[in-house]
Amino acid sequence: MINNNNYYIVYVYEEIMVERLELEKRVRKSIAGDITSKVLKSLGDKGDRRLKKGAKEIVNLLNEGEEPNYRFCVEIKKTKEEKARTLREGINAFKKKYSRYGNILEGLIAEKRIKRNKNLVYRLNKGYKLSEEDYVQVMMDLGFEKREASAMYPHILAFSERLGKADEQLERTILISKS
Repeated sequence: MINNNNYYIVYVYEEIMVERLELEKRVRKSIAGDITSKVLKSLGDKGDRRLKKGAKEIVNLLNEGEEPNYRFCVEIKKTKEEKARTLREGINAFKKKYSRYGNILEGLIAEKRIKRNKNLVYRLNKGYKLSEEDYVQVMMDLGFEKREASAMYPHILAFSERLGKADEQLERTILISKS
């Protein structure tokens, strides 16, 4: 905008919006979702590792004799819970009870079979990039408000680039069925 003796000249840049087919919208959303989810999962996994490490440190301090004060409470509780047998434990118990059939079962398990999976494979072609709106929409689908998503997405994308997971042209695969 230029002020020229009380007259304002406004420059209007007309951006040409390309109409996208529904399929393209879904693929773009999937790519943005893949990039975003990998970053959030990585951060969540890192948080979980830190929580476990912190718990071990707390246990060590308690074992060394440190005591909680009036501002917090901490204790170690032992619990019992029933847990189902593992598949291997079940097979071994079956073999003990029915040895003849147990050996047949082991033979059937040992046989190899051809596994056929169906995967959806997708990527963005070279020369094309995801828009801010692609990322913002994915984050809004996760429950963020538009303002929050718009503020956070550049930081998530920057973190994703540091992890090496932000390549929009990377071929992505999702398992859609097993046989």
